Parts: sequence; structure tokens; C-alpha cells
Amino acid sequence: MKANTRTGSALGLAAAIAVLVLSGCGTPGTSGSGTTANPTQAEQFPSAPAATTEPAPSTSGPGSTPAAAPAKILIKGFKYQGAETVSPGATVSVTNEDTEAHTITADTGDAFDANIQVGTGTFTAPVEPGTYPYHCNFHGNMKGTLTVK
Repeated sequence: MKANTRTGSALGLAAAIAVLVLSGCGTPGTSGSGTTANPTQAEQFPSAPAATTEPAPSTSGPGSTPAAAPAKILIKGFKYQGAETVSPGATVSVTNEDTEAHTITADTGDAFDANIQVGTGTFTAPVEPGTYPYHCNFHGNMKGTLTVK
């Protein structure tokens, strides 16, 4: 029986040492006592320049054109809403919330003619400034005006 006690004590001592060794020795960058934090970029590369954030160059000044707001037309209740004035050549986003397809067709010429299914679609505004009345080819009561400036 005495041999078993020694074997049990030796195993218990070995397990305790293993626990101490595993819990006391950490890998750098991990949490726990006896660990060290990973060095920062400045510590790793002392000559590295500090990151800076500078504002983007301004495009509004003499001779520049400010960015145009997004042009959007909503079709709802068989009526056109929004985007009455757009920039030349702007992409006009159209959302059709009705249950039927519509068109956005210039009354004269071929300035634009877009078939807009239920959901969303786009068309390109004319590049020539002016006022462009438009209608829906499917629903004669739907009319609108697009001004290009």
C-alpha cells in the first residue's frame, strides 16, 4: 500500500507542477499574468510616420462645378414625384411603387424614353440645359417636367 501512496503523491505533484507551468507561462500578446502586450506600430517601427487625416481637396472654387445631388423620381399612385431639376447628363434614379410598369418619355424629340418596371430603374438626363415635359406612354394622365440646369 505504501508504494501506491508514493505513486499517488508523485502523480499529484506532477499534475500541480504542470498546472503551474501552464498557467504561469503565457504567450506574448495573450491575456493573463506574466504576459507582455504586442508592441505598437510605433514601437516596432520607430521611424514610421504618424497617420494623419487631411480633408479632401475642395472642388468648389472658381471655375469648378459643385457635385450634383442625386436625382430621384418616385412613381406612386400613377403620379410622378421629385427630381424636377437635375444637372446636365445626370443619372436619374426612378422608383416605381405602383403595380404596373410606366415610362418616362420626353414629349418631344428623343431626349429620354425609359421603361420603368415595378421596382427601380434609371435614365440619363439630357446634356442640353432646358425644360423637358414628359409623360407615361401607358397612362396618358401621367405628366411631369424635368428641368436641366
